[in-house]
Amino acid sequence: MSLWMVLIASVSVASAQVPTVVDWGETLRKDASAMHDAIASSHPGMANPDDPHFGALNDGQYRLALERAEAADSFGDYFYALQHYLAAFDDGHLGFGVYGSTPDLEVKWPGFIARDDGDKGLIVTRAEAWSGVPVGAHIVSCDGRDAFQIGDDRQGARFGRWELASQRALFGASVMIDTGDPYVRSIQNCVFETDGGRLALDLEWRPGGADFHSRYDLYPEPLRLTMGMRRLGDGSYWVTLPTFSGNPESDAGRALGALVSQIAAEADAMRQAPAIVFDLRGNGGGSSGWSHQIAETLWGADAFRRAPEPPMTVVWRASEGNVQALRDDLEQRDANGNLSADMREWYRNSIAGLEAAIARGDDRWAIEPSVNVASAPDVEAPPYHPPTGKVLVLTDEACMSACLDAVDLWVRLGATPIGRETGADTIYMETRGVEMPSGLGRMSVPMKYYIGRERGHNQSVMPVHRFDGDMSDTAALEAWVATLPH
Repeated sequence: MSLWMVLIASVSVASAQVPTVVDWGETLRKDASAMHDAIASSHPGMANPDDPHFGALNDGQYRLALERAEAADSFGDYFYALQHYLAAFDDGHLGFGVYGSTPDLEVKWPGFIARDDGDKGLIVTRAEAWSGVPVGAHIVSCDGRDAFQIGDDRQGARFGRWELASQRALFGASVMIDTGDPYVRSIQNCVFETDGGRLALDLEWRPGGADFHSRYDLYPEPLRLTMGMRRLGDGSYWVTLPTFSGNPESDAGRALGALVSQIAAEADAMRQAPAIVFDLRGNGGGSSGWSHQIAETLWGADAFRRAPEPPMTVVWRASEGNVQALRDDLEQRDANGNLSADMREWYRNSIAGLEAAIARGDDRWAIEPSVNVASAPDVEAPPYHPPTGKVLVLTDEACMSACLDAVDLWVRLGATPIGRETGADTIYMETRGVEMPSGLGRMSVPMKYYIGRERGHNQSVMPVHRFDGDMSDTAALEAWVATLPH
């Protein structure tokens, strides 16, 4: 489940009815048990010796969910308990969402909205007169907790990773909103820093109304950019990549294939251009194969030897659930006969490796890094022809997973990251979905992990040049990029 999927699933404003469940406590117990068992049996963290507390965390969160089930008597009690369960792992690939409406449609608020100020603080960006708070005020503290602690307690508990700027940017607007989450502390009073000095207020909480989310644009729609490439007036190329879809047979996958072909056709001209901008705004990941194809097409087949990734071991969690997920995925994607030979081989090798590990009684299947052997002197080296102009990678907070892999690869090849700080991912990757017994939703579970990855666990990529304007304003971004140094 990508970051944007979690976001949308968690703040749905659909008009569907709240599920009718006779016993919410029993429903929570059954689904929490399914979560615990899926993680215990299939999550690679359970088999990672460098993460010795992972199993204890799973057991502890399970016990907490069971305690909460004793008093659960509403959809909200159920929903938030499971969100809190998985958020504690601080892993964007370990998520939970429900189908249809979520229980946070009817909210209360104190008459103002505060968003992340870029420095682990909160600044008031919208305010009604009855709140008594001026726009531009900074929150100093609420009930004795600073802005970061408030956010971590109220939103970090639901979505995790509050240390990341991307999380605070995406979810910060909800910190001062009461969504009905029974497992977070309420807020009684706050101290603000204003132009006129410090201001202490007891908060007045009022219903937000049915159209609250849309009226105050609490969660803006994700950017929906069109895949493609165009040439700018100065001869530079702007390549828009809003996804790295893992399904080449999807509309996005076919568009990516067409774009790679277009890059190949114009590669010579692109290499001589003053700049190439890879626009990754809104890209939440998919398959890393696309960024590798683009690198090989543009830089040449020798790019990977000249800018090698540090040796990295891939370790799969060997479980029946994981290998069956790969079998099902292979069957589904191969049904129309369009699966590439390379991908089919990858699936078959991965399935065979997991099956062999399970047969041996192993809970891990490790793929050691291959050792590059230097070419013999009489063997012609693969082509390498890097662009002569600057290569820029434009990112925003949505960039995760395969999007981060693309940034890592292209930066090693000489590109410069620009725009905003990216999201981040853990070393746990390659997710599969697990349906909850209740049928109300599903969770995503990683199946493998990396040893030796250059970018650390939950480490984001910082832009060399930061854009502080509206990231949805493409024209403004183009004008800004034109001012960047060569």
